[in-house]
Order: sequence, then C-alpha cells, then structure tokens
Amino acid sequence: MADFDFESPPKRDGSALHQQVPPDRWCVNRADLLQFRCLVQKYVAKGLIVPNPRDDFNPCDGVIGPNIYTLKYQLIKKVTEKAGRMSWALMLHPEGLQCDLFITHCWKEGIFEFVDKVLHSWPRGARHAYCCMLSNPQNLDIGQLISTPRDSPFAIALRKSTHMMVVPNRVVSIYSRTWCVYEAFLAYSDSKYIFTASAPVPGFRKHVARAAMVNFVSFVAALVLFSVTDDGTHSSDNYHVEAQYILAVVGGLSLVASAFFQPSVVRKALVRLSAIFSGFFLGSMCPCAVLSVRFGEVRADRNVD
Repeated sequence: MADFDFESPPKRDGSALHQQVPPDRWCVNRADLLQFRCLVQKYVAKGLIVPNPRDDFNPCDGVIGPNIYTLKYQLIKKVTEKAGRMSWALMLHPEGLQCDLFITHCWKEGIFEFVDKVLHSWPRGARHAYCCMLSNPQNLDIGQLISTPRDSPFAIALRKSTHMMVVPNRVVSIYSRTWCVYEAFLAYSDSKYIFTASAPVPGFRKHVARAAMVNFVSFVAALVLFSVTDDGTHSSDNYHVEAQYILAVVGGLSLVASAFFQPSVVRKALVRLSAIFSGFFLGSMCPCAVLSVRFGEVRADRNVD
C-alpha cells in the first residue's frame, strides 16, 4: 500500500462493503500502521493536522503526537469520506484481512506513542489487527453497529482473535472508557491471551552493543592479567579466588542497584560498571579452566626438577 493515493483514494460504496465483509476482517497489518504514522507526520508538517482545545499537542514532537480524537476528525473521516465512507482498513483492503490480534485502547493516547508501542509489542505469528479507530467506519452510523454490544463488530472481531493487546497511555487509564472494560471482560471470558503493550527503549541496541564491547574488553584484560599473575603457587590460587569473589559481588550489586534508578547518568554508569566487573570475572575464570593445562605442565616440570 506504499503507493496508495490518500489525496484521491479509489471510490467504493462503503456501506455496502461493510455489509459484505464480516467485522472480523476489518483489519490492518503492521505496514498499514507504520504507513499511518508516517502519513500523520506528513500532514502535521503541512499544517493539515493542527492542535485544538481538546488536544493541544506539540507539532514538533515526534514521540507522542496528536491523539485519536483529533485524527478521527482531521484525517480519518476526511480521507474515508472521499473513498466512499468505509473504514480506513477496508479502504486499504476491500476484501478484508482475517483478525489475529485485537487492540484495545482509549483514544486519549498520541498516535506516535500508540503505533510505536503496538509495533514493538506485536506478538509473533499475528498478521492482522482489529483496531477500532481504523477498523470501524467513522463516517457511518457506528451507534447502530454497537447497539447490541455482544453482536457488535468489536465482539465479533475479538472472538476471532487469538490475542488482545492492551495499549496504555500517559494521560489516563484506558479502563476509564467503558468499551475498554467491556472488551477486557469479553477477552477474559473467552480465555484470550491478554498482554500489555510497551514502548521501545530508545537506543536499546546501541546501549547493548556498548555494554557488550565493554564486557568483552574487560574479559580480555582479565584473561591476560590473571594468566600473567598465575605463578602456580598456592598463594596465587588464593589471590585469584578472592579476586573472583570481589568481582562477582561488585558486578552483581552494580546491576541490581541500576534497577532502582530511572534512566539517567547514574543508571548508565552502574550498568557499565556491572559490565566491566562481569567481564573481569569471566576472564578470571578462564585461566583456571582453559589455561590450567599449561600451568599444570609447568608444575609437573618443577616437580621433576
């Protein structure tokens, strides 16, 4: 759908389409959500999506973004009106996509926050998701569609799904919205796998790579240091054991202590310290296990002499 023309979308009969395609196929995929995020960024930059009294979002912010209520009126309804008044999902996929994942959220979250959490937490094996803001036809009579909750599109899609993803936000509990409570009740009653979406950690791979590099350098340094200082005597062995205890304790305490701090310079320093000491600890173990043959030969030669 990368080449979809949102300015002049293909025209279809949205009302007829929603009667032909069952609600458990009013779904989007991961690529659609990423595309929607990019489209919102583009429209915000052009001034086509703007702050309002109900949503005073920062147009320069790429982390939270405008909330779903804003997007309903300033983007979703406008584009789908041109396409024939169907949902965003059926505008992109007129034949529908079978539901694997049901997403529950309360519309108060920013769209960038929402999409990032959903994509980061997307369960393995799931292909298509029912997401009410994109799955329901915002230009048709939604009140009539949900007049009988147990037979509503929400309930039908949820019954077909295998997972329900709960998307929290920074503003309010999603269970302040009655529909979210009802969806939780249905999912629990049908023994669905329910889990909470989480945001990706900024720079996670970079931090892991740096910690791994520090750990490896410390490992090599300890390997060389302990190999050189091991003269085969009993006192040398005792020194190594004592050093290993210290390295293990300090490294472990540093890692545990880091869990009590919010992301900060202190937490980063504790994680690095833990990586250093754990690297030295692993390196200190290698001379005892791997290089013991060489030192055993030296001791044997001394005994012969």
